[in-house]
Amino acid sequence: MKRKAHSTYLTLIVLLVLAAVRASPPGARAQSPNRAGLVVRFGDGSFITRCVEFSEPQISGYDVLMRSGLNVVAAYYSGEGAAICKIEHEGCLVEDCLTCAYPNYWSYWHLVNGAWVYSQVGASGYTVHPGDVEGWSWGAGESPSLVPFDQICAPPPTDTPLPTDTPPPPTDTPPPTAPPPPTDTPPPPTATSPPPTPVVWFRLDENPIPVGTCTRVRWDTSNALEVYLDEGRMDSSGGLEVCPTEPQEYHLRVVSAVGEQTHTLVLGVTGTLPSPTFTPCPTSDVIATPTLAPTPCPTSNVTATPTLTPTQHPTRRPATTTPVATASQPVTASSQPVAQVTTPTSAKRQPTNQLTNQPTNQPNIPIGYAVFGVIVVGLLGWLAFGILRQR
Repeated sequence: MKRKAHSTYLTLIVLLVLAAVRASPPGARAQSPNRAGLVVRFGDGSFITRCVEFSEPQISGYDVLMRSGLNVVAAYYSGEGAAICKIEHEGCLVEDCLTCAYPNYWSYWHLVNGAWVYSQVGASGYTVHPGDVEGWSWGAGESPSLVPFDQICAPPPTDTPLPTDTPPPPTDTPPPTAPPPPTDTPPPPTATSPPPTPVVWFRLDENPIPVGTCTRVRWDTSNALEVYLDEGRMDSSGGLEVCPTEPQEYHLRVVSAVGEQTHTLVLGVTGTLPSPTFTPCPTSDVIATPTLAPTPCPTSNVTATPTLTPTQHPTRRPATTTPVATASQPVTASSQPVAQVTTPTSAKRQPTNQLTNQPTNQPNIPIGYAVFGVIVVGLLGWLAFGILRQR
């Protein structure tokens, strides 16, 4: 009897211990860390996945990438956060982080409701919660490969359930119940998923810019049917160099299955263009300079043959010889006048000086020189006549 009571007490103690273990709160057990999935797609289409664990309630998308164990190169910009330049072997150096392989770059995505959505903010400004999946893709805006969270992060191990006491079999077997009759009610239709919303990233490389310089307008879109930049149709992703001299607006119109969206950027321009200075073209003032032909000194062949015959009346004064110059019209340049003076042979006759223009092959003599020569010859003749008369 005592042995039976002892066995009963031992059984009750074991049951109480098992009940206490099962009733222990979940917090007393070891807690599993928080986890987020990561998908990285390279330019050749291959991809890798990582399951990133963290103890915080939430972390940034940049932290997820940096804690993945991959080789990451990032550039930091003041006020804009970090830009991902290179992951593993694909990408650029920091010096030309986003431009070394244009139009390819590392685009940032989030897996939402089983579909990739292009991130509207940088990785530094996006908050990741446990169970989220982050994506990075190298290219001109292609989305990463679609891998759900449960294929990236395996479910954590569960606690092994403690064995429970098997209840004693029922004494009375209940009769089987009849199955319910089938109904003709058709199952409710499944809801059709709405069309995807377009994602647009419209940006400027630099804003504002100094006057006289250029920058690039860039855009990346997904889930878009048509893309227009200022009414010009463009590819879904691309860029355009612009060099405005004053502030300019650029409009990106995106047509998708859910309608149209218009995004606007305003590019500022600082400074002003220098005022143009007009330099008059040099004018060649051509002054006609007459070519003066050399005028040789005139050579007057004056033949003075005065024949003085004394008169029979010495008291009579001879008549004054007055040379008379008779000049013809100027001749051509190849003619030279020759002055010839003829003195009368008789004292009673008044000597006459006859100037005769005879054309020669010498240059033309100005008429002033000819007149002067005739006057000089006449004076010399008059002087000679006076001297001879006094003798």
